[in-house]
Amino acid sequence: MATTPRYQIHPAIGIARLGDSPDEFYISPEHPAARPVDCDARGNPKRTPDGIKEVPVATFKDADGRIKRQAARFQLYVYDDEHPDGRALKIGDRIKGGGNAGTLVDIVWQVYLANKKAVWYEFRGLSGETGYAADHRRRNADITEPNARQQLIIDPGPQIVNLRDHRRAEFSRDGNPGYATTFPPKGLWPKDIDTLGTAMTDDDGRLLVLGGFGNSGSYKSGVGQPRIDNYANTDGWFDDTADGSVTARLVMFSEDVQSTRYIDVEYPAWVICGYPRYAPEMLDMVTLDEVIEDVAIQQFAYRTDLYGTAGTFKDPQKIDPHNDGELNFWRDGKLEWNPDYKPGSGAISGRSCSARTSLTGSAIFCCNRTCRTTSRSAAPSIPTVSANSPSCRPGRSSAAKNWPSIAIRSAPSGRKRSNPP
Repeated sequence: MATTPRYQIHPAIGIARLGDSPDEFYISPEHPAARPVDCDARGNPKRTPDGIKEVPVATFKDADGRIKRQAARFQLYVYDDEHPDGRALKIGDRIKGGGNAGTLVDIVWQVYLANKKAVWYEFRGLSGETGYAADHRRRNADITEPNARQQLIIDPGPQIVNLRDHRRAEFSRDGNPGYATTFPPKGLWPKDIDTLGTAMTDDDGRLLVLGGFGNSGSYKSGVGQPRIDNYANTDGWFDDTADGSVTARLVMFSEDVQSTRYIDVEYPAWVICGYPRYAPEMLDMVTLDEVIEDVAIQQFAYRTDLYGTAGTFKDPQKIDPHNDGELNFWRDGKLEWNPDYKPGSGAISGRSCSARTSLTGSAIFCCNRTCRTTSRSAAPSIPTVSANSPSCRPGRSSAAKNWPSIAIRSAPSGRKRSNPP
């Protein structure tokens, strides 16, 4: 019996980067230690003469020396009986879902960027990784009136683009007439914040998200103002970094009913618009994959044979990461690292799992390298994420289906990270 196809957005986390070039940009690298992809003004990748390979970008600045922005590119993959490891979905393909079947004629993307740093908690090293204390100081704490604090959020509202008739939208001060946008007041020094970026589609219906132009400014004035008192927590300042959700809807023409029908892609992706990176070919010493794995082990009981309750390592506990009571009880116990653990004893030789995403809210897990597992046969494999290579190639979904869903910690009243990407 044929299974219902599953549609997913890849990458699950896309990385865009700021730049002050008003028009030129390139596409985020989609392989570990790879260069970004060169493209035209509509976001279409430039290719080699044979049309097979995408051409890497040659320069990171335009002719006037201004930094090009990096676009995060998103596309849809389908997982079905014929392609269990997934394949890229293309306009004109046959699709089915929701009791309907037909031809894919368009993809509708919705992107919601925002910046809540000015209203969020102060940055203090690792504080906040697993939640903030009630007395943790907020940024701009002198502003206490609720409506006034809400104005500290840069919120241009969600934007929708598609391939058919609306290929570009701006996350700007006046780019969303039907939404009550909030932006900092005009007159910031040295630069106003008038946009958080752009959403657009290329000729194949893939989504590209561009961040802002690297602007920042302060509303404070008077003797000695504006000034920077702290590298991360200076009140009165705004910038145009941002992040937010990416969702998709498939539009098909159903020949059976001679009408248009829709399939909503179940899980969202996420886009982060951070600062420029000049050496994308060099992998970070500590990857996003390793950070996620460490949080899973120490906070979500992912490897209780490696880190867990003292005296239980011979018979590791099985803790449900979705059961808050059970998880909190485990966290409050006497936890320690297994002194007898020997690295490598649980490796699965030669098994490679390409990208797979498992999302709960804004949680994300991708596989793109050799999987590892624990010595317990029922334990899930460890997915991987490369912070500068967000487009994990879709692959064996079975490799990560038991991976505990770890939600990205977010602000109340919105889903924006507290610190700069």
